[in-house]
Amino acid sequence: MADVIDWRKLQVRRDSRFELLEEKFCSTKGASTFAVFNTIKELMVFSALIGMQLNKFEPLESKTNTTPILLETYASTGHDAYIYLIALSKEPSLDILKSDRLREAIGIFEGYCNSGLKHIDTWVMNNISEPLVTNILFNQTLEYLIDNE
Repeated sequence: MADVIDWRKLQVRRDSRFELLEEKFCSTKGASTFAVFNTIKELMVFSALIGMQLNKFEPLESKTNTTPILLETYASTGHDAYIYLIALSKEPSLDILKSDRLREAIGIFEGYCNSGLKHIDTWVMNNISEPLVTNILFNQTLEYLIDNE
């Protein structure tokens, strides 16, 4: 009999080198009143969607120098649905959502999130003189939408 996986305790990881982005954009990490996201998981979902839209998938190189959030935390607000949908977009079979492959589904989400965080970091660095860092996300997203109409 296969081991039963407690899905609630599975970890969704992000690269620790993006902690400055978290501090700039997430109110839970001390961002100013102009914070774009309330939580880090919201930033991770947004980043994964950016990575997916750009068709850039870069898996985490290792578990060292990463910071986890439990899948249970995503589920508590319904954000786990994004993890499953993004995994299905790359692996279009419901088998990816079976408990024995759930870690693989999370890995897909992490890969898109990682590439999205890299892209957002580039946006910030290319717009370092922008007085409000929240404008960077808005302007870059708007520019992308206009260019791809």
